[in-house]
Amino acid sequence: MARTPKKGNGMQASGATEMDPVEAAAQAKLKKRANRRFVLMIISMVVMLLVGVGLIVYPTVADAWNRHVASRAIAGYSEQVANTPKEDREGQLRKAREYNESLLGQGNARFLPNEEEKKVYNSILDVSGTGIMGYIAIPAIHAKLPIYHGTDETVLQIAAGHYEGSSFPIGGESTHAVITGHTGLPSAQLFTGIDGMKKGDKFSITVYDDVLTYEVEDRQVVLPDNVKPLAIQKGRDLMSLVTCTPYGVNSHRLILTAHRIPTPENKKEVEVNPERAIMSDIAITAFVIVGVAVCMATIVITQRRRRKTHAHGSHTRSRK
Repeated sequence: MARTPKKGNGMQASGATEMDPVEAAAQAKLKKRANRRFVLMIISMVVMLLVGVGLIVYPTVADAWNRHVASRAIAGYSEQVANTPKEDREGQLRKAREYNESLLGQGNARFLPNEEEKKVYNSILDVSGTGIMGYIAIPAIHAKLPIYHGTDETVLQIAAGHYEGSSFPIGGESTHAVITGHTGLPSAQLFTGIDGMKKGDKFSITVYDDVLTYEVEDRQVVLPDNVKPLAIQKGRDLMSLVTCTPYGVNSHRLILTAHRIPTPENKKEVEVNPERAIMSDIAITAFVIVGVAVCMATIVITQRRRRKTHAHGSHTRSRK
């Protein structure tokens, strides 16, 4: 005669697969807490990625914008020059030559003009009324920048400045023009990189229709108050590029002195390609962004796999 199974055994068998309500609630609470931590981690990583991308992209975007503004300023200057009568241009160049001649024999006093002298200075070669007297092209650093009167900080943040008291950059014997620019700005490249220029490197200055080409012959690092390297040398046509050095410290001045050489007849100015520098910066930025994104994606995927493995292990243990 067959035995009837006891009900108690069936209840025990079914009860072995059920989780204790208290333990189930605890597991659910832990899972909810883990999900919350995971979401917060993802949000934190996204915020960090956005901040990092912003910090990486800002210099490139800001410099690209500054180059765009500079190119528009140069285009506006060139258009204004084209619309200026020849006699007016010749008159301004004559005043610039007279100004340069007046500097001879003044020594360092020429770098300390009075208010009347400043007024006269600012009125010369200002064809567009914006303070632009011309522009400079430096192929070694892929720079093409407008040159403004003076070296006020508002000028040097966006362009190159002509050092008042030095010769106007129109060439001629016994002249020494000085063009200044910032290096290491996060918002614009400007003169960044000229510390890598060497003897023989060339750059050009355009004032009205005249293009003057210069070749670097000497470089010096001096204290800010040392203006001896900027002295006018009798019979010579010189131009110096000046910037602060070293990067971030700016305790000294780097001076690159160049002498005038003939400008090739088939070229209006020394060739420069600012777009090349922009594309190089964009490529580096994109590479860094992709690298950061891949690293973060790897971290997220690894964390998700760990969570799944942990959850599966917990579920298996609860069934035993």
